[in-house]
Amino acid sequence: MLSVIIPTKNEPYIQELVEKINSELKGISHEIIVVDLSDIPPKISGAKLVRQKSKGLGNAFLEGFEISKGEFVALMDGDGSHSSHDLKKLFQSINGYDMAWGSKLVAGGKTEDSFSRQLVTSGFSLITRALLWIPVKDSMSGFAVYRREVIESASKKLQPRGFKINLEIYYKSRARAVEVSITFHKRKAGE
Repeated sequence: MLSVIIPTKNEPYIQELVEKINSELKGISHEIIVVDLSDIPPKISGAKLVRQKSKGLGNAFLEGFEISKGEFVALMDGDGSHSSHDLKKLFQSINGYDMAWGSKLVAGGKTEDSFSRQLVTSGFSLITRALLWIPVKDSMSGFAVYRREVIESASKKLQPRGFKINLEIYYKSRARAVEVSITFHKRKAGE
């Protein structure tokens, strides 16, 4: 089973994304957990909605992980920048690895980001690779599928700050990762 965890805060696109995920993963055992910190919680069908108790995307992911049931666990954005098609591609690519990491910076990867944001992403990823001695090209990616045991082995060491929970899990678990090309889309709705 694949547990898809989507942290949200005032995301008007979330219902449409949930519908696309359920359609794309038809025939694959899965659950969708939306961990929400909105002022007014959204009404969602086709997913489990959980009110976030803490602050930050990393903590939202860990709260969703605590109630997830899947042997595999995915983290993705709720604004449409990560696609359901790429989610399925990541899930299908994890065989033989501990983690499938969505990447805009490998062959076939694309982004709809502005040029300045692309420079920031590339620069940060280059610095991260050099400082942490990791081979991942797109350490800014917030899109990944893990084997459950990878998160469990790293969870006691995690101290999530902001949106780099994937990098922290990868670094602290030393997971065997494969980078899979994705398209990073512009936000579909909201701010």
